Amino acid sequence: MVDAVVSFAVRKLGDALLGQTYFFLGVRTQVEELRDELVRMQCFLKDADGMQQQGDNRVKNWVSEIRDLAYDAEDAIDTYMFKVDSTCKTQGTRNFLSLAMILALRAKLKAISDSRITYGIKDLHDVNEASISETTQKMMQLSLRNCYPHIEDNDIIGFEEHAKTFLIELMKDEEERRVVSIIGVGGLGKTTLAKKIYTHDTPKNRSECSGWCSISQQLKLKDALGKIAKKCMNLSDNDFKEIKELNEGNLIEFFYIYLKDKRYFIVLDDVWKSDHWRRLNVAFPNGKRGSKVLLTSGNDVALCADPVSVHFQSKLLNDEESPEKLGREMVRKCGGLPLAICVLGGLLATKRSDIKQWELVRSDVIAHINKGESGGVNGILALSYHDLPSYLKPCFLYLGLFPEDYEISRTKLIRLWIAEGFIRQTEENLLITMEDIGKHQYLALLSQRCMIHVDKGIFGKVCRVHDLMRDLCLSKAKETNFLSIHNLQYRTAGDTRISHPDPVTTDACRRVRRYATNLIYNADHSNRSDIYLNSDCAIRTLIVFSPEDRGYFLPELINFGNIKLLRVLDLGNAEVYKTDITKEVSKLIHLRYLNLGILSGISVSSSIGNLRNLQTLILFDNKGNLPETTSKLVQLRNLRLCNGSVDKKFRIENLINLQNICEIKAGEWIRKGCFKKLSNLRKLYVNLTSRLQTDIIIDEVTARKRSSLPSLSSSSSNDQYQIPIRTLRIYTEEGFPSSIFDSLSCCHNLLTLDLTGTLETASLRKYPPNLTKLWLSDSSFVEDQMATLQHLPKLRKLNLSSCGYEGDEMVCSSEGFPQLQYLSVRAMPYLNELRIFDCYELTMLPEGLRFITTLKKLEITGAPLVKERVKEGVGEDWYKIQHIPSIIRSWRRLDAYVFCNEGVIFYFIFVSVMVESISSLL
Repeated sequence: MVDAVVSFAVRKLGDALLGQTYFFLGVRTQVEELRDELVRMQCFLKDADGMQQQGDNRVKNWVSEIRDLAYDAEDAIDTYMFKVDSTCKTQGTRNFLSLAMILALRAKLKAISDSRITYGIKDLHDVNEASISETTQKMMQLSLRNCYPHIEDNDIIGFEEHAKTFLIELMKDEEERRVVSIIGVGGLGKTTLAKKIYTHDTPKNRSECSGWCSISQQLKLKDALGKIAKKCMNLSDNDFKEIKELNEGNLIEFFYIYLKDKRYFIVLDDVWKSDHWRRLNVAFPNGKRGSKVLLTSGNDVALCADPVSVHFQSKLLNDEESPEKLGREMVRKCGGLPLAICVLGGLLATKRSDIKQWELVRSDVIAHINKGESGGVNGILALSYHDLPSYLKPCFLYLGLFPEDYEISRTKLIRLWIAEGFIRQTEENLLITMEDIGKHQYLALLSQRCMIHVDKGIFGKVCRVHDLMRDLCLSKAKETNFLSIHNLQYRTAGDTRISHPDPVTTDACRRVRRYATNLIYNADHSNRSDIYLNSDCAIRTLIVFSPEDRGYFLPELINFGNIKLLRVLDLGNAEVYKTDITKEVSKLIHLRYLNLGILSGISVSSSIGNLRNLQTLILFDNKGNLPETTSKLVQLRNLRLCNGSVDKKFRIENLINLQNICEIKAGEWIRKGCFKKLSNLRKLYVNLTSRLQTDIIIDEVTARKRSSLPSLSSSSSNDQYQIPIRTLRIYTEEGFPSSIFDSLSCCHNLLTLDLTGTLETASLRKYPPNLTKLWLSDSSFVEDQMATLQHLPKLRKLNLSSCGYEGDEMVCSSEGFPQLQYLSVRAMPYLNELRIFDCYELTMLPEGLRFITTLKKLEITGAPLVKERVKEGVGEDWYKIQHIPSIIRSWRRLDAYVFCNEGVIFYFIFVSVMVESISSLL
């Protein structure tokens, strides 16, 4: 980790020397020598890191001194740049870097360097560079091979028989509600087993409602019940908002009454305190026969919840149940813990498959486990961290900023890494964007089992961090002053003050680089003590997390003048009433990532144009338009306004580095040629209000531009290029022209297309050829569009929402949709017949079928995986189709179609498709 800190300081010094030559007069030589000495020190850091892992406290202190000096050097440059910026604006005079400060840093570095010989630290730079390069290459191969690994599904080890046994227990039709528990220590896979059971059809089909909620160590009862209620009751967003307005007592009563006459199945994950269960228990009545609550917890909580029920002891795995390739000895060292085995597997996957490499890993495993302070599974996790390349360690530690069980957006995480400077382009990868480099690093951490992939379907890619992995993050981060977590308490909606139980000391505030604050409701507000960020505070990141179902108020006591070196400010969904906040924030010239939360009608100051280093800008509910000075933010890569608007003088074409424009409202900024310089634009989400705006946007996206690069070919067409947009989402009130798909069909880079609005056309025959995702809403078709859509070779997700169709049938041929994985067809209130042909990998029938009351005939042919599921009276999917008068089941392939003279018929005749959602059908 210290190697990454020193590398960042070296880059900072180098960039400053290149970009601020005029202001380094008199100290340039000394700054260069400081940088060069830090570069030389990097040669010894790998050896020192290995020695401190072996318990050498002298070396540990030596490494700590280097890290602190690197931090000091970085602070000196950033502070100097801040002063230069302030002085130039106010006085217009030069501001020189302090010679005395640079000489003091050099003297301190020399003393640290001289002590290296005393500690016996050798230069292992060349040897380990090869090793790191090899590890990095292996990780890259793994990440490319397993682009989106479903780790929670693929890493289930030894649970199959346990799940079957547990399901039998859940199926018992007992008179009273029972609480059954999966108990055991952390890392045994209790959550994995519980999720396998929860997603199984048997308990959910027997229940009238079901829900899942992870309970954090600090129980937020109202939040927990709200999440369960939303899932159990299938609430709309508006209904959920009404639920959130209830106080805790009324919500418990409301939920209790709802469940009272129902058979329910609720999973409460990670309940580790008996008091937490007692508070939750009052919301769960006996209900109908067979109601069950499933806990993952410790033995004491299980006995408290239901002393007479059966509790499942999650067992340690034996050698025979564990993957043989890991080697029996290393598996035994893992103590049979699935988490440790998975992490060890990820570690071994980065090594060559030869005896020497595995012997080295074996020795490291034994060494880490034998440490008293990190024995057992913690030793394996620590080893996986120490084995990470230096450039991945800060990326991993950064995960500790997020709350327990938090679902972390991949896109947001990568943008934060870029803002922090963890991702950097080099001469070798100049043609690869930082975002793509970030994806490779994200996938490398996934392959090392540092994170858990969470499949969110159409809603994007997210990950979580296992509790024990997060503990490791926080432990290592504390050692290096990398980050600090604080729980800030707030009393009432009108209280803008924030407090926390442990005051931050001056020294800690000066050394810690990153703060994450969790806003927590506290009714009595006892032991209140405010958090103050002192004037010598060196933090680079301030992130606020508040409950997802409500906004909170930003504390007035934050003095932004004391955090002038900030690179990341993310207020999440905290509600802000500080009217001058945008003016204060605009002085933070080092900001790369800015999310100002919910501005509650606050206007954005024109001084925001001072943030010349800003890469990501996110604004919610700002009053008025984004000022035209935003056009000065030439480093901006991501702009999200959440349906906000911009000043009519705003010149979007000046933002030449823009890659993503999201949720921006139409205005006079949309003009011919507005995208002519946006050669990096990848994603555009825009809300339009006129046909003219739609025509301009389509013309800009599809028009070929003249390249500024010299042509390598004599052909004049080769110096033309198209904006490489990959995702296009348009909402319009005035509808789309009939030519829109003809125009977009030339966009070979377009992968995702989302159009909401009326289509004028009666027939669409062309689409962008490389589409992988297509969403069409509020459209109306005369002809069957499946005939065209099925020929898109790369289409994986298709959503037809509120789309009208005047024909009698929609047919998909057996050769169509070769890559389709997700299909959502909504609003079919007159569906008369449904025929599913040759879907050989269809694993279940859509849940929405049971709501289509107009269905008279269902024909299933050539779908062998659902054969047992649709057996009359006993099949797991029978309840979905039992209301249909005529059901024809055949497991042979049909080559001919059967047509109907009246009603609407919908055919499925394609292979390898999972019908995920047919909803909102009435």
